[in-house]
Amino acid sequence: LGLGLALGLALPHVLRRRRGLGGSIVKAGLTDTRAVRLPRRVLTDFLAACFTAAGAAPAHAAQAADVLAYADSRGIPSHGANRADTYANEIEAKLVDGVASPVVERSSGCTAVIDGRNALGAVVCNLAMETALRLAKEHGVGVVAARNSNHFGAAGYWANQALSAGMIGLSFTNTAPFAAATGGCTRAVGTNPLCCFAPAAGGDSFQLDMATTVVPVGKVEVMHRIGQRIPAGWAVDRSGRDTTDPAEERDHARSREIAARLKAVQHGALHPLGGGEETAGYKGYGLGMLVELLSAVLPGCADVGPAVQPWTLSRERPSGFGHCFVVLDPKRFTPGFGGRLREYLAAMRCLPGAVRCPGDPEKAYEEEARARGVVLHEGTATALKALAGRYGVETPPEFAALDASRSKPSLYAQA
Repeated sequence: LGLGLALGLALPHVLRRRRGLGGSIVKAGLTDTRAVRLPRRVLTDFLAACFTAAGAAPAHAAQAADVLAYADSRGIPSHGANRADTYANEIEAKLVDGVASPVVERSSGCTAVIDGRNALGAVVCNLAMETALRLAKEHGVGVVAARNSNHFGAAGYWANQALSAGMIGLSFTNTAPFAAATGGCTRAVGTNPLCCFAPAAGGDSFQLDMATTVVPVGKVEVMHRIGQRIPAGWAVDRSGRDTTDPAEERDHARSREIAARLKAVQHGALHPLGGGEETAGYKGYGLGMLVELLSAVLPGCADVGPAVQPWTLSRERPSGFGHCFVVLDPKRFTPGFGGRLREYLAAMRCLPGAVRCPGDPEKAYEEEARARGVVLHEGTATALKALAGRYGVETPPEFAALDASRSKPSLYAQA
């Protein structure tokens, strides 16, 4: 056991040196070949300045910016600065109230409900996690649900707050419908992520953060920004057939072939986790409904499932997303949880092959980001430069060589 534990603890570092970072661990089609690097703090401050210029309260803008920069620092570009123009557009259009503050609407025992008041999702979730952590310290468990909220970023950002306090954190959210239900071809279920972070002894941890669709929709948008086709099996077109086209070009002056492309984001639908029915996609579909139950039905969201507003600037009313957070204090259970989890993680990592545990690749990205800066694909950085120009915000020097006129706007936040 001792040898296995030692091998398991050392293996992530061995694999990291062997595989490298950036170009060898591909996330949403990204490589390091045309990347822009900058310190995480510089990126956070820049994003906050853009959101403030769009109309958010400075403190609220800073919270939203930190969530996006966190995702990029962990190699999750689908939930990072790629979202910035969407956030800014929503704030400017008053679809999201950039100055609103959420409130604890009710609290009973180890549970609470938050009314987000259409504030930025990061602001709502910070209050929700503060409340859940307080309840968990008092009762051993804290369960907090929120409604009238907005996009909350990477689910791991919130579970990490529990992890930092030595507790187990689970986070869930519903989203606008992007996935087809098993047996259907129209959008009915969100990408509805589920997430669990748990602390192990010696600073190790289990960190699961996943969509209940084959991929989150942000990965499709990243592929659009960088001009790549999406892999087969990610999405279906409006007729329910598999498609590899992330978007249909609006510019009809270009070729008829390009102009006729079907839109995976705007008209098609993502597959639930597992794909079609023949590959057990009904399991992902069921998980998506479970997350909707916890995130939207439990707190009493006005819109649930297929009734949730599309994530576009032309939507009729605020998104009204819901979230659910669960914090567990492992010290209230059988003593030695951290040590047992450490041994379990070590046993998995020393299995034959190249086995890693959930969260290991993201931890490696974080180490790299601390040492060399956060990586942004050229297309995302170009879009950020264009956003800054729109609001008169000073851009980081790392963006100096980028041509803002080549920026691609968000696929799912346009009117």
